[in-house]
Amino acid sequence: MILAHYTIDHPFLRRTLRTVAGAHLKWEDSYTDQAGHMRLTGWLDADDLEELDAAIAADPTVGDRLALTESNDRVLYRLDFADAYKAVSVRSIIGEVGGVNDVITADADGWHLKTAFPSREAIEHVYGFCCRNDIPFTLERIYEQSDLFGSGNGGLTDRQHETLVAAVESGYLDIPRRASLADLADTLGISESAASERFRRGVKRLVTATLVE
Repeated sequence: MILAHYTIDHPFLRRTLRTVAGAHLKWEDSYTDQAGHMRLTGWLDADDLEELDAAIAADPTVGDRLALTESNDRVLYRLDFADAYKAVSVRSIIGEVGGVNDVITADADGWHLKTAFPSREAIEHVYGFCCRNDIPFTLERIYEQSDLFGSGNGGLTDRQHETLVAAVESGYLDIPRRASLADLADTLGISESAASERFRRGVKRLVTATLVE
């Protein structure tokens, strides 16, 4: 299994995400219904939700829109692709090659995806589709999920795995460091001491499973 982190500058919602201050989307689901409507369900938030809704209504890439619920200053929308943009659905191509999306978010910089692919050729197929349709594609990280980590995460518990991934993604392990231990703890919703303990125990287990005989 190949895990890829990448960003695509897809036209869907591009104008809304670039013009509304603080606009951000967290994907929940995508599907095509029996009537052929290509739909996306996701949480959207922005500095001004009324401005956000007006921008979505005027966005040429969006067909019908429906606000399903509102919670914690964000709105769960069901959005239909406008007919002219159905042919450039990257989700459909990912599905065709056997890819499974894990996380999708979107902001002014584009759509950020984490996808599990069956092979490198599958990633190349998606990349080729984007190139042919003038959709900028930036591959940020790619790695193979080996047998060692595929079944047991290198001996890590779920919480340790979550902590180590958060440490990488937050910038806690960068040089220079972009996030403090307090930032990491806030991301995980735990105390600094708990975050430190999880991190150190996770690193010890990972090193023991992969480097120590």
